[in-house]
Amino acid sequence: MTHETRIVTLTSSAHFFTHMNMLIFPAIVWPFSKDMGIPLGDTFAIGFFMYLFYGALALPAGYIADRWSKIGILKICLGGIGLSSIASGFSGGVASFTIALAFLGLFCGLYHPAGLGLIADEIAGQGRAHGTNGVFGALGIASAPFVAGLTLLVFDWRAVYFVVGGGALAGLGLFYLIRVEERYRRSYKQIKNGDSSVNGAWKQFAVLCVAMTLAGFIYRANMTAIPAYFEIRMESILESLTRFAPGSLEHALSGIAALLVSTIFLFSLLGQIAGGRLADRIDLRRAFLIYQLAGLPMVLGMAVFHGVWLYVAAAGFAFFTLGIQPIENSLVSKFMPKGLTSTGYGIKFTLTFGLGSLAVYQVAIMEKSYGLEWLYIALACETVILIMATLSLIYVSRETKLVANFTRDG
Repeated sequence: MTHETRIVTLTSSAHFFTHMNMLIFPAIVWPFSKDMGIPLGDTFAIGFFMYLFYGALALPAGYIADRWSKIGILKICLGGIGLSSIASGFSGGVASFTIALAFLGLFCGLYHPAGLGLIADEIAGQGRAHGTNGVFGALGIASAPFVAGLTLLVFDWRAVYFVVGGGALAGLGLFYLIRVEERYRRSYKQIKNGDSSVNGAWKQFAVLCVAMTLAGFIYRANMTAIPAYFEIRMESILESLTRFAPGSLEHALSGIAALLVSTIFLFSLLGQIAGGRLADRIDLRRAFLIYQLAGLPMVLGMAVFHGVWLYVAAAGFAFFTLGIQPIENSLVSKFMPKGLTSTGYGIKFTLTFGLGSLAVYQVAIMEKSYGLEWLYIALACETVILIMATLSLIYVSRETKLVANFTRDG
């Protein structure tokens, strides 16, 4: 196994378990609210601190990863994820569950600055590597409602956390089976003295951060709402499928909705592969804009469609909004000094996951006041603003003729 293959194997496995554990909560919102006897809108807000801490430590984690060890941060990440998920399953009430979720978000937040920084520093063709890594992240996203759905067909929401927490601890064991030495080392002193490649375009990076924050907000709102949205807008289809469900019907409807959501995110696998290839072939700014423009009609479709057509629109939205990640992650590495890549990813995920956590309140307010279909109209408007931010990025970086994972010579 080559050095680059080892890097991709470890980062991809950690990416899988990070997203799977992080996205269990939206899949169990409905049965949890029934079990605890609290309104659905109030249940969404319980995840706020989990999403907040998902981004809160990304920046310090990235800084430490640059100066200490990216592999070390990833080990801490997986161990903490496993223990926090298991603690969530043992929660005795809303307060203890909220605290356990907050710790889960904190440890999940360690992954992206360390994992993506490791890829950017150690692998030459990073577009395709980010694409492969993104595929496993998308598998984790798809696996969360899938595992939750299967478990809820027989057991309750607590068992779901035991299963995924154990999986994360198994992922930690992989880091002791596959040994990797971090070859790329750069002292902070060298970077401070100005040894930085094309990168270090701070104004462009600031505009990119605005775009990424908007994208993170849209992502979090959709991921929080979609299992419950399917349960509401695809009710007749779900009820027809419950006849095949074993066990009690109490959680069967939620379980089948979660299973349908998991199949939606399988389409994002294709988006990640296509996005990774596109990131290595054309200017990254152009690729970034193409994916956003293509996602706009999909989110509008989610606002107006029911049944099968809602499923189609949601699949398309997942393809473009998640498939854009290899492009976006490559852009971050182009606008940061080479030795501060993990710090750059830390800034990104502090903004996208930290500020993006506020999206749970948008979901809660829209659900209570207007209904979740109006949430997707709001997300379409936010997508238009995102496109405008990307056009601004293209404008402020216009003097840089090519921002890409390749040179004009090949």
